[in-house]
Amino acid sequence: MSKFTLMNKNKKIFDFEYNDEEHLIVKFERNYLDNEVYAPFGLIKDDKIDKSQFNKWWKNRQIPASRNGLKEVLQKSDIYDKDNFDLLDSKIYCLSLSDQYWVKKIDEDIMWEDINFFDNEFSEDIGKILFDGIKTSVKLNLNTPDMTSNGNYEKRWKVINGDRYLVKAGGKMINQEPFNELIATRLYDRILNDEEYVKYEIVFDKDRALSICKNFITKETELIPAWKINEYYEVKDNENKYEHYVRCLNELKVPNANLLVDKMIICDFILANKDRHFNNFGVIRNVETLEFERVAPIFDNGCSLWYDENDMYIGEFFLTKPFEEYEKVQLNLVKNISWFDVSKLDGFADEVKEILLSNKLLTDERINKIIEQIKSRIAFVNQLKQTRETDNTIEI
Repeated sequence: MSKFTLMNKNKKIFDFEYNDEEHLIVKFERNYLDNEVYAPFGLIKDDKIDKSQFNKWWKNRQIPASRNGLKEVLQKSDIYDKDNFDLLDSKIYCLSLSDQYWVKKIDEDIMWEDINFFDNEFSEDIGKILFDGIKTSVKLNLNTPDMTSNGNYEKRWKVINGDRYLVKAGGKMINQEPFNELIATRLYDRILNDEEYVKYEIVFDKDRALSICKNFITKETELIPAWKINEYYEVKDNENKYEHYVRCLNELKVPNANLLVDKMIICDFILANKDRHFNNFGVIRNVETLEFERVAPIFDNGCSLWYDENDMYIGEFFLTKPFEEYEKVQLNLVKNISWFDVSKLDGFADEVKEILLSNKLLTDERINKIIEQIKSRIAFVNQLKQTRETDNTIEI
């Protein structure tokens, strides 16, 4: 049995006991009641620590054991046992670049300023091995934000000119995802405000295209995913997923919540994004004031434009997310399309074609089909806007 303290920067939130053999958190000790307000959002409700919520939050903040190649890496470091994996077994502080939470042994004398990844160097061992398959007999340094990056795609954190960047690869076959990220950025450049999205670029490593983006979380903020917002408030009768989430944001006084959720839905429709799940969008909270500052900028757009389909299926039906399974049903949830200006998308299809042509793994047939789909989707959104405007002018 090990004892840890959950920290938010230098604030002790609570102590807990961890069963090293069962890989389970078994007991909470609430010794710092004045600091519990700084706990991860939703963890303490009605003056109780929700054990299931803590475990769900904990699993979501760490690298999944299913990440390609991770199991073999962790076995070398003796922290993978019978298909169980938990960061608490790894003897590291479990720091992240998405928030300021970490754990330390009870009464361990160390400060957040000395170890956080926003200011301090970190190991690139895990990232290099998972990207390049480099084998090493040297004991791995697991003190890295790569251990707290979720999702199954190859990704790693890297310091570039003093800034923290997330580097992501695409699928092995046609590697379309990095190009989709750049296409999304070019779309957002045209129709969104700068603070409403994350900018992606493409870099090449040994002729392999990768996407990179600068971390949008700072030392004063944290990313709270949408699933945590949803689970904090009970769903009302006859309330759909969209209405529930927007109401939650309004309860938390998040500025412009309705409009920004609508913008995300419309952009995802244009890009045919099939993987906008409740863990890759959310809100940003200030960790000092606990104020919900804004809707998080749109990020993670790689799973778009039929990225995982054969050429013959480009344009075919797929189930969408997160509010409805059918794209046009989800699009009809949108309340505000007045901001959408189709004239700003003049030439966008040509820009997309130029980007896709730089991926030598894509056929002309695939590229042309994608271009036609983008044109069609832009026209559909514009028609929906015009229909809404016409309906609003009808006298009853």
